[in-house]
Amino acid sequence: MHDAPFVPSPPVTVDEMLRLAGVGAGDVVYDLGSGDGRVVIAAARLGARGVGIEIDGKLVTQSRASAARAGVADRVRFLQQDLFATDLGEATVVTLYLSPNLNLRLRPALLKLRPGTRVVSHSSDLGDWRPDRKTSVRKDVLLWIVPAQVGGRWRSGRFELEFAQRYQEVTARARLNGAPAEVWETRLEGERLSFVIVEDPGGKAEAALYFEGRVRGELIEGSVARGARGARSALTLRRDVARSDVGAGAEEVALGLLH
Repeated sequence: MHDAPFVPSPPVTVDEMLRLAGVGAGDVVYDLGSGDGRVVIAAARLGARGVGIEIDGKLVTQSRASAARAGVADRVRFLQQDLFATDLGEATVVTLYLSPNLNLRLRPALLKLRPGTRVVSHSSDLGDWRPDRKTSVRKDVLLWIVPAQVGGRWRSGRFELEFAQRYQEVTARARLNGAPAEVWETRLEGERLSFVIVEDPGGKAEAALYFEGRVRGELIEGSVARGARGARSALTLRRDVARSDVGAGAEEVALGLLH
């Protein structure tokens, strides 16, 4: 059992948490330590489905009654259980108002969620996993987007890339036709990945190749354009499993590859 004292979030902070996470119809919001149910009920009013996880049985009963009064009982569930025993697999958004220590203990499980899952916290951070965005409406609100795992080597024809990753922060090295090439502006947000490869830097054939794509397990599917306004052509990179850090857990990869 992992008790945390119930301190309700101000209504405007609840609204900001849901706004920052972009909650809407089609989302499944899990609130860990749901208290009186206000976050879950507010999410349901936006068209989402919600699940509140709370260890205090009295608060669970109060939450169910509040949901009924709000007319959203058919869109929410409140479960009396340990948040560390909760299966978050269906969540598209996870909301937190917990202590820094509890947040850190949850971090490994959060990193294993589907890439693109949004995690939003009232006040407490997630250690050295820096938030993607941060705002303040009465209280600090922090948003993380669970990153895909791209660390390792990837290939496609004349393209060879090696990514080093620490959470959503990614750096890259590349070779084109076996020759070293520079990589700039590497960005990872959830499963979306983009970067710019400079071919023949400083040479007569210098050109920028703009890649945009999505990480799909062992593939990165996207397109590349020669020049900022060039026509795009399909490019799919495949993970070089024989030379990548396979077998490492999500947090091990996130922490271990970028130095």
